[in-house]
Amino acid sequence: MDKVERSLYRLQIRPFFRYIIFAMAGVYLLQIFFPTFNLIGLLSLYIPAVYRGQVWRLLTFLLVPPINSPLFVLLSMYFYYFIGTVLENRWGAPRVMLYYVIGALGAILAALLTQYGTNMYLYLSMFFAYAILNPENQVLLFFVIPVKMKWLALINAAFYVYALIIGSWSERVAVLFSLLNIILFFGGDIINLVRYSVAQWKRRQSFKYRSR
Repeated sequence: MDKVERSLYRLQIRPFFRYIIFAMAGVYLLQIFFPTFNLIGLLSLYIPAVYRGQVWRLLTFLLVPPINSPLFVLLSMYFYYFIGTVLENRWGAPRVMLYYVIGALGAILAALLTQYGTNMYLYLSMFFAYAILNPENQVLLFFVIPVKMKWLALINAAFYVYALIIGSWSERVAVLFSLLNIILFFGGDIINLVRYSVAQWKRRQSFKYRSR
């Protein structure tokens, strides 16, 4: 992973994530003003259509915005923009691109199994990356309520568990493959954190036993 990242630095990759969000916003606006064109349907990752020659879907599905109320879409894209640009400032654009590309490949692999792909879990995996790096940072939920990132990450994890238990087969596969880049980038850190937490718990239990 480090070797690949160093090779990307030699390519002098510039911050790119904001352009993805701007393109996503453009797709959403075009869908609103020209609904009969069904732009989102043409850009979504539908594997049978890819086999028929519509290979652009393997990339354009990354620009498909959330399909929901305008307020939800606005909040989602603002959050994506915030997360992506902060990660670029923290990691640098090449490392973010590597993380993003691995997540996109995971989404494509999931789609090959289920015939339909989504980018939602890719962007949620970027949120996980931000939360792991900045667990104590606060954001204003709905621009009003201050919440630490670690608590939002727990809510996000609960959503993943819910999707694995209640979701359809395609959702379960998408969730599992979206964990690929998280494991590659943070697997060691997560294992060490779990070990440290277990060791801390054991020490507290031992202290309580000796103090009786």
